[in-house]
Order: sequence, then structure tokens, then C-alpha cells
Amino acid sequence: MPGVLKRTSPRGELIPTMAAGEESREMMNGQGSRKRKADELVNGDTHVNGGVYTTNGVYANGAVADLGVSPEILATVVHDVSSQLPPEIEHITQGYMPLSKLIIRLAQDTFNGLTDTINEMADMQPPTNNVVSHINSLGSTQASQINIQKKSRMWDFAHDRRAKFIKILVLSQWSRQAELVGKVIDLNFWLNSERQLYKDATAWIGELKRILGPMKLPSPHLKTALEALSTGKAAWLPDLGYLPPEPLSPQQMLTALRTINTLLHIRLNLHEIIPPALKNFSISSGRVTFHVKDEFELDLSIADEDPSSQLYFIDFRFSFSPCMTDIPAGWLRNEIEGKSNDVLRREGLAGCYNFLHDLVLTHKLRILRSQATDLARARWSENIKIEPVHRSLVVQYWLNRPGGKSWVEIGIRSGRMEKNLGSKNSGMPCIAIRWHRNGKEVTEFEIDMSLGDLSMEGILKQIIALHTNYIFRETKRRLREWPIYAKKSFALKHKASATEPTNCHLKVQVTSASTVKIIQEPISGAFALIPSSALHSRLERDLNALRDPAAEAHSRIAFSRCIKGIEEIERRSRMLGWQSWKMQNPTQEVVKKHFGADVMRLSFFRPASWSKEWSLAISTSMAGDFWWVVEMREVPKNPSTAELASGQAQPIRSAFRIPIAPKDTLVSDPSYSVLSNVENTAAAIISQCIDCRELANAHIHHTQQKPPEPLDNVHVPDLLIFYEKQQVGERGPQTLTKIPPWCHDVVKSSFRGLSRSRTSVITIVSVRLRGTISNIATLTSTTSSSLAFHPTSGTVAFRLSTPIGQPSIPALLERLARIGRLIRFLDILKRRALPCSHISLSALTFTYAPSLTATIRFETDAPMAIAFAPLNPHLRIQDFLASMLAAKPGLEYVTYILHLTLPLLRAFAAIEAAPRNPASELFVLPRAATWYRVRYEGPHLAYEIRLRQRGDHVLWFSRKATEQEASKALVEAWDKLCHGRGEGWMGLRDGISAEVLGVEALVQRIDEVVREVGLTANADGNGKAAAADEGPKEEPEAIKSEVHVKKEKEKEVFVID
Repeated sequence: MPGVLKRTSPRGELIPTMAAGEESREMMNGQGSRKRKADELVNGDTHVNGGVYTTNGVYANGAVADLGVSPEILATVVHDVSSQLPPEIEHITQGYMPLSKLIIRLAQDTFNGLTDTINEMADMQPPTNNVVSHINSLGSTQASQINIQKKSRMWDFAHDRRAKFIKILVLSQWSRQAELVGKVIDLNFWLNSERQLYKDATAWIGELKRILGPMKLPSPHLKTALEALSTGKAAWLPDLGYLPPEPLSPQQMLTALRTINTLLHIRLNLHEIIPPALKNFSISSGRVTFHVKDEFELDLSIADEDPSSQLYFIDFRFSFSPCMTDIPAGWLRNEIEGKSNDVLRREGLAGCYNFLHDLVLTHKLRILRSQATDLARARWSENIKIEPVHRSLVVQYWLNRPGGKSWVEIGIRSGRMEKNLGSKNSGMPCIAIRWHRNGKEVTEFEIDMSLGDLSMEGILKQIIALHTNYIFRETKRRLREWPIYAKKSFALKHKASATEPTNCHLKVQVTSASTVKIIQEPISGAFALIPSSALHSRLERDLNALRDPAAEAHSRIAFSRCIKGIEEIERRSRMLGWQSWKMQNPTQEVVKKHFGADVMRLSFFRPASWSKEWSLAISTSMAGDFWWVVEMREVPKNPSTAELASGQAQPIRSAFRIPIAPKDTLVSDPSYSVLSNVENTAAAIISQCIDCRELANAHIHHTQQKPPEPLDNVHVPDLLIFYEKQQVGERGPQTLTKIPPWCHDVVKSSFRGLSRSRTSVITIVSVRLRGTISNIATLTSTTSSSLAFHPTSGTVAFRLSTPIGQPSIPALLERLARIGRLIRFLDILKRRALPCSHISLSALTFTYAPSLTATIRFETDAPMAIAFAPLNPHLRIQDFLASMLAAKPGLEYVTYILHLTLPLLRAFAAIEAAPRNPASELFVLPRAATWYRVRYEGPHLAYEIRLRQRGDHVLWFSRKATEQEASKALVEAWDKLCHGRGEGWMGLRDGISAEVLGVEALVQRIDEVVREVGLTANADGNGKAAAADEGPKEEPEAIKSEVHVKKEKEKEVFVID
């Protein structure tokens, strides 16, 4: 059996070729015949009788002829012949519907008909005057007329339903042989198609003959032509004697046109029923011109004054583009004119409008189809697909995008629905558009088709703009559901355009310093991100692989945002010296337990000064970016079952969230200042965590309190320690001592940042004094930066510096002890009325005399010491005073000694600085802070001065030392002093006593006496030496001894210093 002609589409689908009748009709319309495709098949291959294997007469009547051919050759022949058979005939599936649907519809129709029948029977009520007789005749066998009608109505309905169900029964029986019936239908369709091809070929040949008839030129008649050309007439042509009409003058023509205009005005306003679409018209030049916007202009006129006579077609013009405005004379114009006049004669203006309106709509669809075809061949190639369906145009776009298909269907809407709903269109047909997005029809959308200026590309761009805006709008809405965009921590901006899809974009802020712009290429539908980067390229691939971007794009954008945030933080953290490291496969349960269930990305950092037990972590999600302090533990290589059950085999021991200012901030700027604050806060949390564990192990009550004002956006609570003496005394470890009695039981520790090297935590510890210090206001101005006193509340504050990861409690208690010692010293100085010029936890400077200060040093792990300025008189007994500080009563006794020894030491400094004879020398040798030996050389004298108590008084006693004998004059002078008296001193015969303030005058008086005796002795020596001037001039022995004494003096003074 010969096969049906087919061709193959580029996708491998079989598409029936155009029938011969359609080709002939297109040739008649002037479009020419279509060329057959190269892949169309003909009815079988060409075979010549008597080929290689087959010859005429293989089979004879009644028996098979013996050709002497082997069975193998026959099998090969049969195989070759079977392979050369024509293709299968086309299987018809269009118009088929499932039998189940037919049964369902019949059942629904039966139910609706039964409901209507019952309602009709209920409406059949007997007349009112027969009510009583009807009631009385209920037991009668004769039925009333109403009952007969009801039964008849029910019988008719049941009979009709029975017939239809019998048909369904027959169809169900036929359905058992559906395959055979389908083959018969296919065969019948193929036979009808072949029969139609013959009919169309015959009709085309006849039509071609009819068209070529007028084109044939008749044979010329030379005799008639010669006569007509020479005389201007032909003798054989009859002369009928008609008189030609007189030509109209311009005035007559104008009058006639005005008359026609007047008649048209009267007729249109009084007699004609003008359709609403033709209400806009104008009358001039003897014709009425109807203007239909974006469709056509129609010129009509009249041939008779009778209002009942028909209007006649004059001209027709299209009023939209792209299209020719005037229709040239020819077959198309003649067809329009003839059809219009016929419709005007039968149906009037309404029928003429309907005819021309339908013509315009069809022509617009053909123009849109032609434009769509041009687009598919040019710039939109391989991205749109054109499918003409009856009078509709279906254009599928974004062919290469995964997911459901999206297409636009442009066709003619009948308008019957609008007429039933009372629309302004009054049920007129119009061009309408239907849009299917991802396989689902969109019922509510607005689009400007611009029917006055047709543009298929413009319609496609508007539809694609709507599709793109829908994707971006849904993506934005879903992103807004997450906190970081709902609370406007990051910006979202969607720019929409109704006509140009390239102007549609979605701007998403992914970090505080980065914003990505998402656009969608209108022709292919591919997404693109600006600016370009490796991360954005990966996001582009993910977006272009989505089947439903409107519902899935937000999750891909969220994941990319988290990755971008981590990358920025890692890049900037390296500038601060942080080390980024990967934890070994944290399980989802561990991440969920410590960081929450919505974490998308997690990254770990460790500052250079931190130990391996602590690290920083940043968790990113659409709920926010949060910083954590993570305490790590060493994971055993082969954990036991108990360790796995208790969680000790997990690398994370605990995690503490780091508060970021302001409190409700979900995403912080990864700037250097913010990262520095994160490190500061994390160090404070680590320090407090360690301190709290140590306090908890010691069973010391403690709590945390929110500070009144955060320090540099570092939100760390203050640590309050409540020392209970009985607990500390009984259970406290050796590092925790009892709270000192001078302060209250509550100690407050506040974080104040990191050191410059960022290796230590700086905390301010404050404690309130039990008593008051009267001069605390004065002390506040003299304290160092590491110690402060509050003048009104009596609070003492000091600064601690603790290495990160180390407890600060031992150092805190040590500082409290030092503060207690400082307060005890201040109390002593207060009683002694000695003002302080500088106070710190390691030194104390006070003034004990005008321009004289002393500094007490009590540093950690060092003995107490006292220091003086270089010219201070007490510098010579500095070592003795330092020994007194270490013993009891310590500073109180030292201040007392300073007061008692000041006049004496000041006198020693004065006599040492006084001018002296070169031959005389003075040595002051302290043996204790209250015992001194004074020795003169030239003249020789040595005496001791000691401080002794006599009753309630303290006096200085001076006695001559028992060394070598002094000169007679000096002995007499000393005896005279021992029997004399002066201001603040008096002689005791064998010595001299002086008051504390009088000892200075005593020492100066002794020095004056020694110098006077020395001057007298020098004068006598100079007289004796004058006699020896004439002798050899040698260096005197006295000068040699003087130089030697000076050298010894320098040596002794150096030792004292």
C-alpha cells in the first residue's frame, strides 16, 4: 500500500505535508507552489521489471515455478524487498478523547436533565378549582391530565437517556477493537487524502486554464486595423445614432455634490441605524467617510434619493501600519467592492462593518505572523518557535530554558462572553492575547498591543518584560521573608519596565560593601550578574539551571550572599593577622546545637595571640551574620563509646555569641574597626568565662551585670564577685584569699579593651572602701593612670592586664592586697600630715619638708625601697631607711625618723658645701639612721652624734671620739663648747645635747670652731715657712698630703653615693 507523504522537523517530529488542494489554492492566490523538501518521500522506490532477483512470472497459475534459486537467496530478496516498502501511513490521533470522559459527561448530563425534569414536573400544578375534586379522587384509578403529562415527560426523558446509554454500550464494545478500528480510520483518512489530491490537481489545471485565457492575444485583423488607423473609423461597424451627453460644468458638479452631501446627512441622521463603531464619520465630496480607529476608513455614497435604497461602496483604506494605505485596482479591490455592495444591499451598515472588521482582523494576524517569522529567521533565531493554529498565532519563547514552556497565543476573540457580561465592546470580535507562563495560563495581565502600529517584537518584549518582572518580584518577595531583608539591614531594589525587558533588573545587596545586579537577557532568557566575578559566574549557572526561577532563585541568591560575606571577612581578617582554618568535618548536629539550625556557612578564625583552645567563628545565614567565641577541645583519635555518647569526641566544647552594636544589628560591616571590636569582645568573653569557671570551682557567688554605657561598641557585661568570708576561708583554693577588711564584699570587674600588643585583656576592678579618706579628693589628682579614687563614693579602681586565656582572679586579689597596703600608708601619711604628690599601686611619693620628697616603692616580687632626689639630704641614709621599711612598724617609723634627722642632715650638707681651707677636710660617716660620726683632718677632730630619748623628749647627744689626740687649741675649744650654751643646745661638760631643731645650729657651731682653729694653725705655719724661701723650691709635703686627701675624699663620696 502506498504511504502518506511526510517530512521531518528539526527535532525529529513527523509533520504532514500540505495537501495538493492547499498548494493549488495558494498558487491561485498568487503565492506560488511550495517547493518540496529534500526529505519528503515518494511512493516507494523505482523498480524495473526483471531486476537482479525478481522477474515477471515468478509465480505461475496454481504452482510455484522452479527457478533454481537457493533458499538463502530468496530470504535475502525478501529482506531487501521488505526494507524498500513505503513508510507507514499517518496515525490519526487528533479529535480522540477517552471513553471515560464521554461516560462522565453523559452521566453529568443525565443528572442535569433529571434535575430539570423533576423541576418541570414540580411546576405542573392542577388548577385551583379542581383541588377538592383532585383530593377526592385520590383513590380513583383514572389518572388526571396533569399526572398523564408528568408520566409522559418522565417517559420521554428515560427513553432518550436509554438510547444514549445504548450508544455508549455500543462504543464500549467497539472500544475492545479500538486498534483495528483505528487502522480502518487511518486507512480511510489516507484514501480520502489521496482522492482529494486528484481532485485538487484537476481543479488547479482548470483554474490555470481559466486564468491564462485572458492572457492569450487574439490574431490581428490587418484590414480593420489599416482602415481604422487611416480614416479613424471602420465601415463595417454600425452607427447607432446615440447623442453624447453634454459635459457638466463645474457649477453643476458642485451643486450635485452638495445635493448628495445633504441627502447623506439626512439619511444618516434620520433613517440609517449606524453601528457604534461607525459613529465617527465625515461627509464631503458626495461621499461619507467612516473612520474606525486603528482599522480602516470606508467611503460610501448613494445613487438614489430614496432613503430605502442601498449605499454603495466607493473606496476602502487601511488605517494601521505596517500596511499599504490604498488598495490598488485589481482582483482584491474588486472582491472587496463586490462583497461590500452585496452586504450593504442585504444587511446594511452593520453587515458591511462586520465584513470589513473581520477582514482587518484577519489581515492583522497575517501581518503579525509574517513579523514573527522574520524574527525567527533573524535575531530571535533558535529562541522562538512559530506555530500557526487555525486563525491564531502561537509564539513560544525561551526555547532553551529548562522547565515548563512559555508561549503567547494571539487570536480573534468572538466577543460573545463580553456581550453577555454587558461589556462596552458589545460582543464584537477583537484581537486578543493569551499568555502561558511555565505551562500555566496567566489570566490577569495588561499589555498594550498597539493595534494601530503592529509590532510582534514589541508584543514579545512586553510579555517577556512581564515574565521577567514576575520572576524578580517573586524573588524579592521571598527574600523579604528573611530577617536581613525584612528589617532592611540590606537593600533590595526591583526596577520594572512594561515595554523593555532589558531595563528590568533586581539589585540585591549581599554585603555592606557589595551589591549585585541581576538582569535577564530577553531573547534567550539567560540570567546575567553585574559585576562579573567567579562567584557571580557560579550563581549565573545555578540560576540558568533552575526550572522555576521565581520559586527557587531566592535560595541560590541567599547561599551566594553567605559565601560572599565569608570571603570579605576572610580577606580583611588576614590584614589583622587572623588565621583562617578549617575545622575537621563538623557534623550537622554539632552545628545545629551550638550555632542554630539555619546556618548556611560557617568559618573559623584564630588571632595570632590566642591559644589553640579558643577561636572565633562567623556563621552566616539569611537570619543574620553572627560572631561566636568557640572553645575547642582535642579530639581523641579513637574515641570510645562513652566519649561518643557524652560528646567529648566532638571538636567544639562550647560556643558563645558575641554581641555586636547596635543590639538589633543582623549584619555588621566587616570593616577593620568592627573586626577589632569583635576581637576585643571575644577576648573579654574568654576572660570572663575563665574567671567564672574559677569562681564556680571555688564556690564563690558571682553574677554579670549590664554596664551603663558600652565601651567603643563593645557590649560585655561587668563581672560582680560576692566574697563570703566563711566560704572563702573554708573552701577557697590557695590562690583565693580572704577579702581585705578595708573594702566591701562586692568586687566589680569591667572590661576596658586590649593592650597595644593585643595579647592581654585590660580590665578595671573597682571596690568600695568601708571607711572614708578625708583627703581623697587631693589624692585623686595625684594618682597614676593605673589607680583612681572616687572622691564622693569612696570607690577605688585599678587596672589589670591579663594574658588572653589566663584567669585574672589571682592578680585581682594580689592587687587588692597592694591597695590595702597603699591605703594603710596613706593613713599613716595622713596622721603625719604629709601630703602625697603621686600615688600608684607600686609607688608612693610624699613631701615631708619644703622641696623635699620621698618615694616609697612596693612593687610585686621585690622588697620595699625608698628613693630620694639627687640633692636630698636623706640620700646618705637611704639604705638604713629601706631596712626600716621592711621591719615593723615600717613607714610610720620612717616618717618619724625623716622628721628627726632632717635638721641634722641638712646641717651636714651645709657644712660640706661651705668653703674650706685646702689643708682641712671633713668626713661624715653615718653608722645608722640615728648615729653619725664626723671627722675633721687639719686640724684633727672626730666626734659622734646620736639620737637618744630622755623621758618624753628626744635629743641629739654629741661626744668627742677617742682617737688620736687633737691639738691643744682644738681641745680647749671643744671643752669650751661642752661648758657653753647656744640656741637649742647646751653643754654637758663631757658632751653636748641638742634638741631636734637645735642640732643644726650645734653642728654649724662645731664646724665654725674647727675652722677658726685651723686658720690660726695655718697662719703660724706660714710664718715659719717664710724663712726658708731662699732654699731650694720643692713641692711642700702639705700640698702632697692635700692632694692625697682630696683623692680619698672623692673616693669616699663616690662610695656614699
